[in-house]
Amino acid sequence: MLGFGYTRLNDEELAGLTAQGNEKAFAEILKRHQDAVYGFGLRMLHHPQEAEDAAQETFLRFFKAAGRYRAQASLRAYLLKIMKNLCIDFYRKRKTEPMTGLPQPCEPDTPLDLLEGAVAEKALEAAVAKLPVNQRTALLLRHTEKMTYKEICEVMDLSQGAVESLLVRARKTLRLALSEFF
Repeated sequence: MLGFGYTRLNDEELAGLTAQGNEKAFAEILKRHQDAVYGFGLRMLHHPQEAEDAAQETFLRFFKAAGRYRAQASLRAYLLKIMKNLCIDFYRKRKTEPMTGLPQPCEPDTPLDLLEGAVAEKALEAAVAKLPVNQRTALLLRHTEKMTYKEICEVMDLSQGAVESLLVRARKTLRLALSEFF
């Protein structure tokens, strides 16, 4: 490389080098995005080994087809789109809807808070797990991955109106399911 490391290159430049077969550029992409891809897979699949397998497959598919990546979408969104599709494949293989892991709550102040928090968290996980896959995907991308509506549209291949509708329906369903906690 021209006197500087791959860490200085942006994702688009790294993807271009990866498309040419540059393994060091691919390693930098992996380093930058593996946690987000694996974390999203874990929240969708709720099984660490399946999430790891899906993350590996995500990066393998990207490496093999890096030349097809177009910088219209962020590389992160592109990789999460691949992961989303793989998660759907895993669902089909399982024939069941998995539970979705959520971030851990803050430390409670009292034992009663601990008990109430645990009950509410389990109720939230159960309610999220019952959401249709598209609603759950949109919700996780928005609230755990902190993606913008535009990025969610890119990952899910939907219009902004469709994404907004999915989120409204998901939140309404969760509000009803968790009404005893509000």
